[in-house]
Amino acid sequence: MPINFIFYFLFIGIFRFFKAKKCLEKNSFSFFEKNLYERHLKDIFERKEKEIENLRISSKLRQNDLENLLTIWTHQIKTPLSSISLISEREENYDIKRELIRIDDYIASILSFIKLGQDSLDYSFKSFSIERLIKDIVKRYRSFFIHKNLKLILDIEDENIISDSKWLGLVLEQVLFNAIKYTDKGFIKISYHDSILKIEDSGIGIKKEDLKNINKFGFSGDSDKRDANSTGIGLFLVNDILKKLGYEYKIDSKEKEGTVFSINLKKAGIIEN
Repeated sequence: MPINFIFYFLFIGIFRFFKAKKCLEKNSFSFFEKNLYERHLKDIFERKEKEIENLRISSKLRQNDLENLLTIWTHQIKTPLSSISLISEREENYDIKRELIRIDDYIASILSFIKLGQDSLDYSFKSFSIERLIKDIVKRYRSFFIHKNLKLILDIEDENIISDSKWLGLVLEQVLFNAIKYTDKGFIKISYHDSILKIEDSGIGIKKEDLKNINKFGFSGDSDKRDANSTGIGLFLVNDILKKLGYEYKIDSKEKEGTVFSINLKKAGIIEN
C-alpha cells in the first residue's frame, strides 16, 4: 500500500481516537474501562507507526539497491565505450565519436543524478585555471562544432579560481552541449570577465513561458522544435549543482535568436589574485 494512503488512514485513526476519547470522558464508563480502551487504541497506533517506519526503511533500501545497480552498470559500460572510442580515434570516425560522447554524457548525468540525491556529496575545492577548464571542455566537443559548422568564439580573461573543477566542469559540459544541440547555424561564444562566465549561442532560443520551467526535472520544452530525445535532466542537474556550489546564475533567451547562460563565480568561489 502506498505510504501516502497509510498516512491518510493513520490521520483518520487519530481523529477517531480523540473523538472516542472525548465520548469516553462524557459517558459513565468506569476508569478501568476507559484506560483499557485508550491503551488498546494506543497499541494499535504504535503498531501502525512501526509498520510505516519499516515501510519507509524498506523503500529506502530498495532505492539504495537501485542506485547501486545503476552505479555499477554505468561504470561497467564505460569500459567497452572506451575501447570503441579508441577504435574510432584510430579510424577517424567522427560519427561514432559523437555518438560515444552523447552516451558518455548520458552516463555522467545518471551518475551525477544519483550522487546529488545522496546525503553526503564529495567536494574537492582546489585552485585551477578557468581558461584551461573551458578549453578542455571545448576540445571534447570539437567534432560537434565541425559537424555543424559552428563558429566558436573564446573571450577569456584567464585567472585561477578555487572551486570544484569536476562539478563545475560538468555544469559547463551540460550548458555547452545544450548550446550545440539547439544551434544549427551561427556561433557559440564562451566568455569570462570579472568572475562572470557566459555561454552564448545563436540557436533556436527558449520560449518566454518556458524559461521558468527550464530547470525542472524532465522538462524539455517545445517538443516540435527542441530535441525529441531530450531527457530534461541536463539543466535540472545544472541548477542543483550550482545551488550546492553556491553560485548564482541566470538564463536570458529569445525565441529564434539565441540564449545566454551566465554564472557568477565570484560570490561563492574564491578568486585568486
